[in-house]
Formats: sequence, C-alpha cells, structure tokens
Amino acid sequence: MAAVSRRELLVMVVVAGGLWMVLSATWVMLPFRLLVTLVHEANHAVAAEIVGGDVHYVIVNEHGGGLTAWDYDGQPSDTAVLFVASAGYVGTAVIGALLIEGAARLRRGRVAAIALAATIAAIGLAWVPWRVDPGPFAAAGTGSDSGDGRFTVLVCCLAIAALVGIAFQPSVRLRRLSITALATTLCLAAVDDLREVLDWSSRGGHSDAAIAAEFSPLSSWMWAGVWLLVGLGACALGLWSALSGDRSTDGSSAPSELPLLNDPSADPKTRMP
Repeated sequence: MAAVSRRELLVMVVVAGGLWMVLSATWVMLPFRLLVTLVHEANHAVAAEIVGGDVHYVIVNEHGGGLTAWDYDGQPSDTAVLFVASAGYVGTAVIGALLIEGAARLRRGRVAAIALAATIAAIGLAWVPWRVDPGPFAAAGTGSDSGDGRFTVLVCCLAIAALVGIAFQPSVRLRRLSITALATTLCLAAVDDLREVLDWSSRGGHSDAAIAAEFSPLSSWMWAGVWLLVGLGACALGLWSALSGDRSTDGSSAPSELPLLNDPSADPKTRMP
C-alpha cells in the first residue's frame, strides 16, 4: 500500500491552490464552491445548536450563496451571537486543515472521506428541508428562494456519492491526494472569502463580520481580520502537521543494515581474502 510522499502532498496542495485562485469565479469550481458554502452554513448551524439555539434550516443556492436560519428562546447573549457568527469562516478553515492532516495518514484517507460524507448526510437529514421560505430580506441578501431546499438536497446527495466513490476506489494514493485537494480547496476558499469579507467590511458592507460588530466593540473589518488570521493559522498548522510526519516516497521499508545470518561473507572469520 503506497504512501504519499511529502513532495506529492505539497505538489497537490500547490496545484489545488493554484486552480482555486485562478478558477474560483468560474463554473468549473462551482461544485467545490457549493460544498464550501454548505460546510460554512453547517458550521453556523452547529454553533447555534451549541449555544442553545433552534436551527430552522440550512440551504445553499445555485449561485454559490447560502443561508442558515436560526433563533433563540429569548434574547441570545452577545457571546452566543459572536460564536455563531465566527463559526462559518473559521470552522471551514479548521475542517479543511483537519482533512489535510487526515488525508496525509496512511490509513486515514478513507476514514476522512467517509467521515465527511457522513457529516454531509447528517446535515441533510437534520437541517435541509424540501421547501423553504427565506423571506424578502434574506432572499435579497443571499439570492435564496423557496426552491433552494430541493437544490440543497441534490447537492448533498451528489457530494455524498462523490466522497463514497473516492473512499472505496482501490488506489490509496489517488484517494489521499483527492482528499488533500478537496481539503486545500476548503482551506483556501475560507481564507479567500475572508479576504473578500475584509474588503466588504472596510466599505461598510453586510456580512457575518458586520453581525459580529453589532455585538462587540470591534468593527466588522477587525473581525474579518481576526478570522483571516485564525483561518490562515489553521491551514498552515494542518499542512505543517501533514508534512512533518516521517513518510517514505513509496511506503516501503528501508533496507536492513544487519548482515544476513546465512551469508558466510558476513562473518570476518569465514570471509575469503
């Protein structure tokens, strides 16, 4: 079973990163964009559940946007709102970093793919309805409409099928490099989105950072900057951890330096001059 070398891992990260930076705004990367948005919105939903909120739905739309609707019994604390607002971008970068680390391990490439597929299935079952009513304000801000529930179900099913296919195809190297490429995309997409949010926030645009700014002394561009640094740190740490392991190029053991017991030349007393 072949291991992925540091060089292969690093090349895949660079290639996936380059493709994302060049093609992220094109239809070619739309499937990845939809997955990134789904993970982003699901992180908001998980955070809302942690603080005691009630999540109504999680959806993505065909433009790559998304929406998480949740409420709270009473008035949520400022800390709760900040936690939910921060979870989207930061959580996506952290998940990408964990996937890079998981895909780099000899026996965890399959586990990483199955775990992500199971997570998406859980998201779909828990929070994705067949039909939604986002309301005029949310529809105008995110581009969502009543049909996005069905579209999100389709996205979840296709993502699960693709991940299961990756997990059970026979090539360990292809499996792990595929997960590495996907993980890199999650990391870079989160960081790239935060860079855009930083730009929007500096001009007073509405975003998760603007929501966080309403409940804290920090401005929206400050929140975007903090999330950007955390996201970059998570991605860098995941890549460093993946590259720091001792992995051979082909997964084989190094040849033994001990002499063969049945080799007469190994014994100085029997070695011929």
